[in-house]
Amino acid sequence: MKIKASASMIFLLSLPFFMGCGPHHLQKGQSLKPDIQTEEALRKHTDIFKQAVERIAKNVYVAIGYGLANSIMIEGYDGLIIVDTMETRETARSVLAEFRKISAKPVKAIIYTHNHTDHVFGADVFASGSEPAIYAHETTDYLVNRVVGELRPAINTRAMRMFGTFLDQDGLVNAGIGPFLGVGKEESTLGYMPPTVTFKDRLEARVAGIRFELIHAPGETDDQLYVWLPDQRVLICGDNFYWAFPNLYTIRGTSFRSLKQWYQSIDIIRAIRPEYLVPCHTRPIQGADRIYEILTDYRDAIQFVHDQSIRGINMGMTPGELVEFVTLPPHLKDAPYLQPFYGTVAWSVRAMFSGNMGWFDGDSASLDPLSRKAQARLMAELAGGEAGLYQHAKNALEKGEYQAALQLSGHLLQLWCDNTDYKGLRFLALTALGEKAQNPNARHYYLTEALEIREGFVASSPVKPGTEMLRRLPLANFFSALAVSLNAEESREKDIRAIVKFPDTRQAFFVHVRFGVAEINERRPDAVTLADADIIVTADAQKWKEMLARVRSPLLVLPTFDYEKGNLLSFAGFMKLFEPQAAKLPHEPAR
Repeated sequence: MKIKASASMIFLLSLPFFMGCGPHHLQKGQSLKPDIQTEEALRKHTDIFKQAVERIAKNVYVAIGYGLANSIMIEGYDGLIIVDTMETRETARSVLAEFRKISAKPVKAIIYTHNHTDHVFGADVFASGSEPAIYAHETTDYLVNRVVGELRPAINTRAMRMFGTFLDQDGLVNAGIGPFLGVGKEESTLGYMPPTVTFKDRLEARVAGIRFELIHAPGETDDQLYVWLPDQRVLICGDNFYWAFPNLYTIRGTSFRSLKQWYQSIDIIRAIRPEYLVPCHTRPIQGADRIYEILTDYRDAIQFVHDQSIRGINMGMTPGELVEFVTLPPHLKDAPYLQPFYGTVAWSVRAMFSGNMGWFDGDSASLDPLSRKAQARLMAELAGGEAGLYQHAKNALEKGEYQAALQLSGHLLQLWCDNTDYKGLRFLALTALGEKAQNPNARHYYLTEALEIREGFVASSPVKPGTEMLRRLPLANFFSALAVSLNAEESREKDIRAIVKFPDTRQAFFVHVRFGVAEINERRPDAVTLADADIIVTADAQKWKEMLARVRSPLLVLPTFDYEKGNLLSFAGFMKLFEPQAAKLPHEPAR
């Protein structure tokens, strides 16, 4: 399902639909119109992403505003180096078309600054017609495969909300560090290519006469790297700096990002003192002294959050208390390049707690807390029943206490999840919070969840990996993702062994579904015997990948396999145990 709507339009259309909680929740003269100051700040910030290809040094060009990230072209005497390849083939093609107006030389090398979607998934467009070396940190390929495998469904949905993919230009003013994320469009396809040259700490190389050094610089990701061009005194810093408060934690979901490593990596740039700093989001900066000054503030902000969070933790503070305790000093809070257009101090502080201390906040009441539903029942009892809780939520909305209204709506919907009035109340609270949020990620998340409630869908990208990208992905990744898709409830009483053989890749995988767990390991195809499994199937590797990636229907693929033991019906029933389950909305009770 593809839906585009603005926040204001959503609100206006919702009034007749949510008669029970529409105008009755607004005081006379009160509205949910956009916060003008917030709207102006967001639109002014958009100027940073004005679409253009800028020349940085004699032979270094950066494409800005064609997608979420920048792509950089370095022109050598007989070829090109491309640093970062955009988020899809479609955005990559638009950038390559602009680069081709400057140079028709072949692409000799591609460099990934890190594993994120918006930097790697347009690679095969730039590589078309040539065989470039692809440089990356030694962990990049693993990290790409992890995201497109086991965690893809959850990260996909949360990313669609965070980047406002389903909002129109009224709701999606910009994405904080770029104009928009090109992933999620119906026409989007992915073209990732695995690295061919990797390194651990530092690597010096020369391509097309261009001398460069790759420097491992963990920060926004553990595999982050810098590209240092000593002859041009240009440093490409990946995502360790951009014109916004850094995303020390991302609400789409991520493993812990070490703040200490991040500010120490920024110190590497300060020690080099480049004349040009080229971030992979927002605009470049020129002038060694200016760069040094800006980066000093930037790393100080990160260290401040790190140090004061640890200080607060050692004082016994919980995550909520830390958020109130850690506030940037004025000279950092007011800095134009540290405004909360991408990350926020509050989110970073919470991540510092969980990343260093784990989920337990130290309060004994948190050791075995009430379930969401039990807590909701308690809140309803304290409010005098369902009607009382609803009235408290309505009162909060009328007083402009939108966060309180949102949280109370969550309690109501845990107990009465199909109540239209309660959904409408939550919708209005989300819309109000979204309209007033300066942070684009928060704005989009609020407004998209509001849209999901109104239209009855869960945000999800229809984007498909390209055929060649699937061909390059290891079969092991698909089986790893299979294990975490097992329906434990349906398989609780089952004990079934299956082997899938792939003659074209000379691999075989053993899958043992054993009372709610899928044990998976690789076998040698020539060592498989009939006694090893209840079902033995011979399959084409590419068709298998396309089936699991939802590029091809199982109804069309399964009949093409050969069944050495068992049959089509038994294997289809086995595979049904791994059928993806529909995701729920945040306010809905667990199924």
